[in-house]
Amino acid sequence: MALWSSALVLYLHILSFMLTYAAVAAEYALLRGPADAATVRSLGTADLVYGIAAVGVFVTGAVQVLYFGKGFAYYMQSPVLWTKVGLFTLVGVASVYPTLTFLRWQAELDGEDVPVQNLLGLSIPPRAAPRNGRLRSTVGLELGLLTLLPLLGSALHYGLS
Repeated sequence: MALWSSALVLYLHILSFMLTYAAVAAEYALLRGPADAATVRSLGTADLVYGIAAVGVFVTGAVQVLYFGKGFAYYMQSPVLWTKVGLFTLVGVASVYPTLTFLRWQAELDGEDVPVQNLLGLSIPPRAAPRNGRLRSTVGLELGLLTLLPLLGSALHYGLS
């Protein structure tokens, strides 16, 4: 039964990662087009899926480390795990700017005041502002970093360091 539990947690971890990656890829593709109402709503949906799936990746990863796999002590001393956690955290930090931008655009679309225009020193562009590559580049960076995580997961599984 323990093997089935471990397999299920790993399956949910991989599934959550695939949803995370797909959501960020959708954001990247949507940012090619105009920031019209349909695109803004789609970006909001993709970002929500990304957030929920990323929480799933974190929770199932923590469960895997704490209760399954090679044991807590093995994972805690593994530089590969810490590199993986660091990259995942970096993706999360990088996602703040796009998320705040999408939320601002959604508020503009709904005709609401946007009280926070400069959070954490980030200049959040209004939807009507000329589009620059900064937002799409940030999402592209997230996508590139996410691409490395399965490699690190495989290295961790096979005991590479």
